[in-house]
Amino acid sequence: MPISAARSVATNRLTSSTPELGRGDFGASVTEVQQLLQRAGVPTGPVDGDFGPMTVAAVRRFQSARGLPVDGVVGPRTWAALKQAPTSPSPAGAPASLRSGDLGADVEKLQRELTRHGFDPNGIDGSFGPGTRAAVVKFQRAKGLEADGVVGAGTWRALSGAVVAPPPPPSGGDLRARVLEAARAEIGTTESGTNRGEALKYPQHFGRGAEAWCADFVSYVSQQSGGDMNDPYCPSVVNELKASGSWKGKSNPQPGDLVLFDWDGDRQADHIGIVEKVNGDGSISTIEGNTENPQTGREGVWRRTRSLSTVLGFGAPY
Repeated sequence: MPISAARSVATNRLTSSTPELGRGDFGASVTEVQQLLQRAGVPTGPVDGDFGPMTVAAVRRFQSARGLPVDGVVGPRTWAALKQAPTSPSPAGAPASLRSGDLGADVEKLQRELTRHGFDPNGIDGSFGPGTRAAVVKFQRAKGLEADGVVGAGTWRALSGAVVAPPPPPSGGDLRARVLEAARAEIGTTESGTNRGEALKYPQHFGRGAEAWCADFVSYVSQQSGGDMNDPYCPSVVNELKASGSWKGKSNPQPGDLVLFDWDGDRQADHIGIVEKVNGDGSISTIEGNTENPQTGREGVWRRTRSLSTVLGFGAPY
């Protein structure tokens, strides 16, 4: 079903103050659900009125904690529980915030909590260094929080909670296959003005405004496929791939891989897409956002054919 049709159906369902809501719905009632979840101490990601994957996961966590059927749908019982849920305070004794460069017992406490949740800060030494920041960002992404690497009240609340196993990824093959399927569904999404129009949904999904959105598009597709990518900046995508051991350089591209381009030869990533096919002549077929349609010149999500001479490298989706 086209996105516009799906959203039209969702809008028609928003006919009362407590409608049944599920993935794909949007509007004021979804915003209210996100606010109620946040008030109850369940992070949802951006409060944007869009019932996307992070809101589904938050609803499921809330339902599990309240002994409700865990289906990710906000029906009458979930609405009632949300409206009756007490406001979750910041954990007792939690510092106002911690960030890179901080030292001391509070940082050590942070590192122990990260380790308890399975996010390795590269040692428990009371020093908020790069390893601790990377662990915080990954934890925030996993919990649907703003992944800014700063440990404020929301992150402390999530850290003080029970260790919850992440939901299983959607069925239907490995992540590469799901990424390709999701990317194909977005082909034809267009931009109007500069980085605006229909394509604005990609940065807005992460609470960001109008910006060059090729990495926002790939991040959006990743999250629609069960991944956790949330990065608007191509060079930092390369850094993440290298840090995780997923960077392949220019060798062995596979359908579903991320592909980073270097237009000016300065060995810095300028653009990102998704490999759809490796062609017999050595070129690759891709799906890219924030790119020109080869026939019309209109910016949007389109299929492109690229020479390996423009490629900086490939990496597995995440």
